[in-house]
Parts: sequence; C-alpha cells; structure tokens
Amino acid sequence: GGNGLWRYDSPSISGISFSAAYQNAAASTGRTSSYSDMGVKIAPEAVEGLEIGYATGEYDESATVLGVDVSVMYAKYTYGSFTVGYQQNEDDGPTTATTDESDSWAVSYAVSDDLSVSYGQHTYNDGNLTPDQESSGFSASYTMGGTTISAAFNETENVRGVAANDEDSYEIALSFAF
Repeated sequence: GGNGLWRYDSPSISGISFSAAYQNAAASTGRTSSYSDMGVKIAPEAVEGLEIGYATGEYDESATVLGVDVSVMYAKYTYGSFTVGYQQNEDDGPTTATTDESDSWAVSYAVSDDLSVSYGQHTYNDGNLTPDQESSGFSASYTMGGTTISAAFNETENVRGVAANDEDSYEIALSFAF
C-alpha cells in the first residue's frame, strides 16, 4: 500500500483470476525504485477443492542492489476432511546475499466438527548462509460450545543459518467465546 500504488484484481472467470500492481517510486516515501508484480490464481470448476497460484514481481532493494526478481507458486487441495498445501518462494537477486529460497508443505485433517490436527514443514535457504534453516510443527485444536483448547509444538533447526542453533516452542491455549 501507499502513495502511487495502482492495483487491479480481475473477477473470477471459470475459476481463473488475475491481479497486477505497480507502485511508482517518485510518489512513495522512502522507496528507491518502482515495484511491480502480477499473479494468476486458478481454481478450476471441474476439480472441486483444487487451487493453484503463481505470482512474480520485481523491485530494487536499495540504490546499490537493483533488479531483485521474486516469485511464488502454491497449490492447495481439499478433499473431504483433508487439506494438503505446498508453497515455493524465491527472491533472485544479483548476489547470493540478496537471493533466498523457501519451500513449505502442510497437511490438516478435521477429525470431527470439533477436533482438527495439522502438521507442516518449512525449509529456508538464505543464499549466503549454510546450512538451511528447517522448521516443522504439529498443532491440534478441540472446540466444545464456546470453549476451544489448542496446542502447538514447533521446532526449528539451524536458526538464521547457524549450525546447531536449534529452537523449540510449545503453546497451549484456552479461549472462551461469550
């Protein structure tokens, strides 16, 4: 968002929609360059539950780092109680310090109207750091009336590309709706 931003989102036609955006650097405070992107989302009517998307863009990170190409691709499929998703992102800059890649996938299962569980993994490759940062997580939630109890257990290895810099997190939450 901001000054000098133009954006267009097309209506969905047979499950296909298109979007494009452009932001003029001259009209935007603090930007050194213009930014542009475009994307397409396909949710074919013939395959219920499938959604596929791709987007690409370009920006200048700074006055000395010009021409960073970004792209993202995802696919999501829902069948009954299962949902599976995959996403891949890439920032392709002129140096390894301005290049990174990210891959993630997840699956969720609605055991019943009240109980859901999910698991996912994420790998992040910062172009000039090794090893890759790898994360995984499991979560579950149970709802009864206006009360929900949920739990999440996550771990990340090689945080910020530092070998053996590992972190675990656990969360248990109880919420009430009145």
